[in-house]
Amino acid sequence: MADDRAKPEKVAILGGGVAAMTAAFEITSAPGWQDDYDVTIYQLGWRLGGKGASGRNAAHYQRIEEHGLHILLGFYENAFRVLRACYDELGRAPGEPLATWQEAFEPHNYVVLMEQAGDGWVPWPLDFPPNSELPGDGGVLPTPWSFVEMILGWIARAFEKDEWIPDRPAGWDAVEGHLGKGLEGHLELLGALREVHAWLHELGGDVTHLEASLRRLFITIDLGIAAVAGMIEDGLILPPVNWFKIDDLDFRAWLSKHGAHPASVDSAYIRGMYDLGFSLPGQVGAGTALHGILRMVWTYKGAVFWKMQAGMGDTIFAPLYQVLKKRGVKFRFFHRVDRLTLSEDQRHVETIVVGRQATVTGGDDAYDPLVPVKGLPCWPSEPRYDQLEQGAALRASGQDLEDWWTTWKDPAPPRTLQRGVDFDTVVLGCSVGIFPYIAADLMAASPALRTMVEKVGTTQTQAMQLWLATDLAGLGWTLPSPVLDGYAEPMDTWADMTHLVPREAWPADATPRNLAYLCSPLPDDGPPPPRDQHGYAQAQAARVHENAVWWLNQRVRPLWPGATRADDPDGLDWNLLVAPGSTAVGEARFDTQYWLATLNPSDRYVLALPGSVQHRLGTDGAGFANLYLAGDYLRTGMNVGCVEAATMGGMHASRAICGRPEEIIGDDT
Repeated sequence: MADDRAKPEKVAILGGGVAAMTAAFEITSAPGWQDDYDVTIYQLGWRLGGKGASGRNAAHYQRIEEHGLHILLGFYENAFRVLRACYDELGRAPGEPLATWQEAFEPHNYVVLMEQAGDGWVPWPLDFPPNSELPGDGGVLPTPWSFVEMILGWIARAFEKDEWIPDRPAGWDAVEGHLGKGLEGHLELLGALREVHAWLHELGGDVTHLEASLRRLFITIDLGIAAVAGMIEDGLILPPVNWFKIDDLDFRAWLSKHGAHPASVDSAYIRGMYDLGFSLPGQVGAGTALHGILRMVWTYKGAVFWKMQAGMGDTIFAPLYQVLKKRGVKFRFFHRVDRLTLSEDQRHVETIVVGRQATVTGGDDAYDPLVPVKGLPCWPSEPRYDQLEQGAALRASGQDLEDWWTTWKDPAPPRTLQRGVDFDTVVLGCSVGIFPYIAADLMAASPALRTMVEKVGTTQTQAMQLWLATDLAGLGWTLPSPVLDGYAEPMDTWADMTHLVPREAWPADATPRNLAYLCSPLPDDGPPPPRDQHGYAQAQAARVHENAVWWLNQRVRPLWPGATRADDPDGLDWNLLVAPGSTAVGEARFDTQYWLATLNPSDRYVLALPGSVQHRLGTDGAGFANLYLAGDYLRTGMNVGCVEAATMGGMHASRAICGRPEEIIGDDT
């Protein structure tokens, strides 16, 4: 909280991802905030966004190039509250591109899981019903017992309408009877559920040989009963609410413990959930997974997903930048955080050493980072070289300032920010993957911080985007436009993002008819190296290139049977890749598309490893008087890498500094 000093408290926010921007937004959201705070954001490179950054490639028709596939979920109450407030304050005129938040984000309810059937793959469509609510309106979330009632109510309706089940199981009347007693009847309910579960398994027999609709019904009911039984047996339904008391087990192990059939544990439902969190088998704590699934399925508003109608940089970080800049927040682009040091008594962050990657002509405040694309302010995919004193040299070098291992040499000595002069308070908004590089002194002095960094795992991610000359029907996809999960590695997730093509600037005679985004985790091939091991990012990009080409040669047919080569029915017809002006043929045409591996340790995706929640800290948990952590690695009501958890982390940092916001929806900490 600000004290009674004559001068405003100087807040240095390090990083420009969701958590950092949320902290800045909340600190500056009250009238007269400038009397209490002076906020400066220090950002690597030329754009905000971190792992959520996107850019417009002017050399390729202003196409959108993302750091991965990003879609907001309908239960993201805190994220949507911030974004709705941001768009209201942005004040774009009617008719301008993405003038309102509902123009920037549109509901999407059609989800497909890919199910393995023998040696093949078949789609499992899930069409979530829309509702009239709006994310960000707030409200009271269901209690664990309310979730139990909703799950069992759905199962009861499934029993009543499916011909596969000749009569409701005899034990179901007992289930409903004990359920009607509320919490007082939970132990009797558990016993009745076990009887029904045994009956279901006997009825299902060899699940793998059931007809598809019956197999899927069995799996859905089986998982629902196992989840409810586990919630009761492990005390999740009893106050105080703590979903994460079971996080010492992986989610699959927890489901098995509570009687789920092996076919259900290995089903497309569960594989899709792991894929949603960029997680491999054994990498998701049970409580985190269960809580996330229940929130996703039972508390979404409007739609289960909300698709951005331009790049993530265009729809989230450009509006936040414009609003914060207008409020008076200062931005220092091309300022790479290199090291934080402590005071002699080790109670405060004493200095922040920042590398100056480039010199802005006219001074730091003169840099204008955005470019208009069809009237929409966007981040370019490269710096605006004409505004940099070293712009020509940087362009000629081909170096990427977002590459942590770049060979580019800073043109000026590092800048050392001093406590009491340049800052009073620090918000460390960089993600946890970069802490070993920049916060080694802090980790040495704080066992809690060191343990968190060691125990909260992260992973590289990989992504590719394909611009195609045929539509979904031409690809052979016969279902509606999907968000799809649970498919074959090394690209397990696909989203049809063709709606973005009109936001790009393709020539009329070469406009793509389909835009496919694919992504997955990129398991490490070794620990991230020191910064002087140049070429690491390029080596990882080469891995992604190899993975993508292999996938396009081996895994296309189950998804896009109409897009395969005549001489190889498993591989993509390379001529379908839209590449105007290119003379590349065959597989080489892939090089005209876009793919990415993690460039920066701060861009690594934060996992929800079993046993890691207990090591997550609160915003002030590192133990230094003037340091607040902000990110999706904090202990919040989510504890998983996502926009909502990052928003909550930023809110916690702001609330510790200025008391805002008063409420963080869904955060039980």
